[in-house]
Amino acid sequence: MVASVKDKTDQVIMKDVFNPIIQFSVLLDGKNMSFNSMLKALSAEDISILAVSFLENFETSTIRFVVNYPDMVRKFCSKNAISYHETKVLGIEVDSIDKVAQVVNTIFAAEVKMHYMYSFLVRPSGRIGIILQTENNEFVTNVLHQTGIKTISQNDIGR
Repeated sequence: MVASVKDKTDQVIMKDVFNPIIQFSVLLDGKNMSFNSMLKALSAEDISILAVSFLENFETSTIRFVVNYPDMVRKFCSKNAISYHETKVLGIEVDSIDKVAQVVNTIFAAEVKMHYMYSFLVRPSGRIGIILQTENNEFVTNVLHQTGIKTISQNDIGR
C-alpha cells in the first residue's frame, strides 16, 4: 500500500507503508551444502520457501529465495554458519499471464532497468506471483500502483 503524507513544508509525498519482501541469497560452493540439502534443511526447520531461483556456475551455485518468516532464516543461517545476503525485492500479484506482460511493459516504459524476475511457487486462488529486482524498486512500486497493479509485502506472504 502507498499512503500520502505531508512533509514539514506541507508538500504531499508518497510513502510506502508496508514491509518489503526480503530475499535471501546464498552462495553454495558444493563442498559444504548442495541446493537439495539446503532446501531440505530449511523445510526441516518449518521454513516455507515461497519463491526460489537457482543458478549454477562452474564450482558454485547461487540460490535466491523468499520465505514466509525471514527471522527464521537468519537464525538458521547463524546456527549453521551459512553466509547470506538480504535484498529488498518487489512482490507482485496478478490474475493472468497478460498482466505479467503489462508489468514488464510498464517497467520498461518507465525506463527502469529490471535486474531479474522469477515466480512464486504457489499463490492463493490461482493468482500469479512474481519477484522483481529493479534499479529503483520504490519508483517502480509507485508506477505500478498508478497503473492498478498490486504489489505484495512481506506481511502478505507470512503464514
